[in-house]
Amino acid sequence: MRAIILTGGKGTRLRPHTEHRPKGLLLLSQYSILEVIIRRLRNAGFRHITLCVSHLADQIEAEFGDGGTLGVRIDYSADPQPMGTAAPLARVADWNTPALVMNGDVLTALDFADLYRTHQNSGAVLTVASHRRPVPMGFGVLDIRGDLVAGIWEKPTLHLDISAGIYVANPAVLDVMTPGEPIDMPDLVAAMMERGHRVHAYSFSDRWHDIGTPERYEEAKRCFAENPDLYLRNIDAEGRSGPESRSEENGYPELLHYPREPSLSKPSLNNPSPHNASREANGSVTQDDPATDGLTSKIAQEMGAVLQCRPPGPADDFFLLGGDSLRAVELMTRLTEWFEPQDAAAADRLHAALLLAVFDDASPDALAEVVRSHRLASRSSR
Repeated sequence: MRAIILTGGKGTRLRPHTEHRPKGLLLLSQYSILEVIIRRLRNAGFRHITLCVSHLADQIEAEFGDGGTLGVRIDYSADPQPMGTAAPLARVADWNTPALVMNGDVLTALDFADLYRTHQNSGAVLTVASHRRPVPMGFGVLDIRGDLVAGIWEKPTLHLDISAGIYVANPAVLDVMTPGEPIDMPDLVAAMMERGHRVHAYSFSDRWHDIGTPERYEEAKRCFAENPDLYLRNIDAEGRSGPESRSEENGYPELLHYPREPSLSKPSLNNPSPHNASREANGSVTQDDPATDGLTSKIAQEMGAVLQCRPPGPADDFFLLGGDSLRAVELMTRLTEWFEPQDAAAADRLHAALLLAVFDDASPDALAEVVRSHRLASRSSR
């Protein structure tokens, strides 16, 4: 297997550490950042590594040579001048099989071998590794409908999927690139989607550090010193649970635009279904009471529909399974439509209550309790 490491940047945000040394050679304990990455790649089965170099390239070549001392084959692709984060790929020689592509300033415990296998099984041309990060909001966030405030939650923490700077790419990505023309990785991803190519997301929850600023560098050094083996070895992901297990079979969810697929069918008093009806002992059909019957299960089904995966367990967290703020709003809207289809005022109250609650506990159990409390309060006020 082959890996391509993009390590030509000047590391201006890391000054003064990078005034006379390339970013990839900054130390984490006794190893440089690049050596940690190369050792981990080797332990994951990657034997051919191409270093895309530019700034202070001679120091990097002097450090690693042909890679023999690390048990790999290293070659180099030099960029005479910076042309964007993806442009160096156009200069890589003899690239004819899928390759793991990553930034040279990333410290991670991600299973590179599993990422590569998943890409191979997915049928995608490009796979983007994504990592869930909490993003604190320093403001009160409003849910506004027309000119009315339907809900408010104060300074919530949003959980967003970010690109981890790690990819698996087929050589076909070169078809959207022109040698000598600038292009960044986000532009490359967008161009692949615009041309109808399959771009998949590989979600992971393993440790991940972007060593882009002095503060992040110090944090990465501290974490590496606490457990070097976590970052140097490559542990097989077999049997893991978490965000990366939300896919079905071998693939991972394709990056899609909203809106997503329609919700589960709504309950109808005139047309009972398995979702809104139950059978009594004599076989007659009766309407379920959402306040007491199958509530957690119904919410789990809606979560699965939004996340495009199997329904989660009662205590599983929506955000850790791949949800984000946009999907959370979609889920809250679905649940509101499900449980209050005939009462607009009650629907607004429920929608606001769910939005306020979801960022505290986004499990089916917790949201079921919100709906249950809301239904009971609505009944007592009648």
